[in-house]
Amino acid sequence: MKKILFTIFSFLITATAFSQTGKSDRSSLSMIYLDYNDSYSVPISNLFPRFSLDSKYDINKITTECIRVNEKRTKADRYGYYQAPDRTQDIQAFLNNHNTGKEIVSYLFNRNSLTGEMSTERIYERGLYNVSDQNILESRATKRGLEGLKDQGFSLIGNCHLMVVDYANIRYEYKKGDDDGDYYWYATPAAYLFKIEWNEELQNKLFDCWIDENTPPAERKNKKIAFNKLYIPMKFIIRVTDDSRSECTGIEEQQRKINNGGKRKHSNDELKENAFNKMILMATNYLGERIEGKYESFQIQNSVYAIHPIRAKIGKKEGVGVNDRYFVYEHIAKNDHSTKLVRKGVVKATTHIAENRRVATGNSPTTEFFQIAGGRLEEGMTLKEKQSYYINLDLGYRYGELEGIYAGINTSLYATRATNHYIMLQVTGWEKAVTASIDYGFGLRCNNFEIYPYIGAGIDSFLKDKDESEADDKAGKNNAWLAQGGVRFNLNIYYPVQLFGAIEYNYLLSEGENYKEKKITKDRDIEGFNLCGGIRICF
Repeated sequence: MKKILFTIFSFLITATAFSQTGKSDRSSLSMIYLDYNDSYSVPISNLFPRFSLDSKYDINKITTECIRVNEKRTKADRYGYYQAPDRTQDIQAFLNNHNTGKEIVSYLFNRNSLTGEMSTERIYERGLYNVSDQNILESRATKRGLEGLKDQGFSLIGNCHLMVVDYANIRYEYKKGDDDGDYYWYATPAAYLFKIEWNEELQNKLFDCWIDENTPPAERKNKKIAFNKLYIPMKFIIRVTDDSRSECTGIEEQQRKINNGGKRKHSNDELKENAFNKMILMATNYLGERIEGKYESFQIQNSVYAIHPIRAKIGKKEGVGVNDRYFVYEHIAKNDHSTKLVRKGVVKATTHIAENRRVATGNSPTTEFFQIAGGRLEEGMTLKEKQSYYINLDLGYRYGELEGIYAGINTSLYATRATNHYIMLQVTGWEKAVTASIDYGFGLRCNNFEIYPYIGAGIDSFLKDKDESEADDKAGKNNAWLAQGGVRFNLNIYYPVQLFGAIEYNYLLSEGENYKEKKITKDRDIEGFNLCGGIRICF
């Protein structure tokens, strides 16, 4: 009996503590890039300040803008493949040799490089901006009250990060297609994430060399010397790469349009520059998203504030967007009196996203969520961000008039808390033909189940026979256009794995000359009812 009571008591304490502090602290971020001192240095340096970081991060502005690399930007291996070299050690050596961590801390405390004076204004502001309503309510019962919340800013120093981007292997090449080609930009960029190694000892050393308006002149010199000796190391966190980044210029495409009587919209130089800028921008965004998906400290965490509807006190301050995905966890007591997180459900954000980009008052607005998987959720459970790519992959089989192996890519878009929009790209392969369609659906959703009618259009194409000419094949004589409609359902097995099924009807709109003959000789007429089913994976 005592053991049971002790376990329950331990669990209640842990759960209560977590419900009070189950909020992830804001991280701050600086961004710099590797500079190879080549022809791409200037355009990259011009682009880099234009990158806007997510509102979930505080921005640390530092004097270091780039790291010079004394090597060639582009280098293929002996097999002719391009990959971003791993420069982790070199970057970390630079950051620590140049004491970049101290640059970040200097910015946090508004240090004047001439006088050495510092202040806590910025760190206090961030501390207040970071606190939750729970913190506010608790602070009102303390002796220091709301003023004590300012001190929470010091806990954010350890959440200072630096991202270094390497735009490696930039090339400008012509790519030949089957019938045509064009000029492309290529690159294999990489990003490195580092973090300040902050501790109480460093904090005490910082305060030992603290200078403000009240510091006696006799102490200032020695404190400046002490600050110059202050060393704040940075540790490596994670590296991510993008080995297939490319962007088409559209130069040859535009020329083909001009040759066919079209008008020039952009000069070749403009197309080349625009494609380069887009490649650099998309690469940076992609690498940032990959880091967020792999690094837990960058993922939003909070407690479920209420249910019916599901709500949490996060919003635009934390960078919440429509359809953003979160896993919901519960703390379960273990036999050794510790707790473990057990997933209880999956939710997504609605359009009702809280405008909370201000200091908490104790009555902050909430963001609403809708549940897509799992069982009953309760207040106090933990929300943890889980990056979503908004894409689902279907694999299965179609049976009926249209028969064959089925594959589909689809996405669902929020409509209301009980409904979704659906966009589907479906392909069915048969030994003699291939069918492809694009469809739109709208329907109901309820936790682990959704059902929706859909309509769409597509093309059914017989494969070319050996005795057919290329001209006949290209003329569309083997093709038929079709309209289709149906009803589909999705059922969770264990998210992100689902079962799906559908009943649908196909109607032929038009048929090519050869198609009419082949559907008789090959005994295949797709007009009519079909059943479809299989497995879905949600990404």
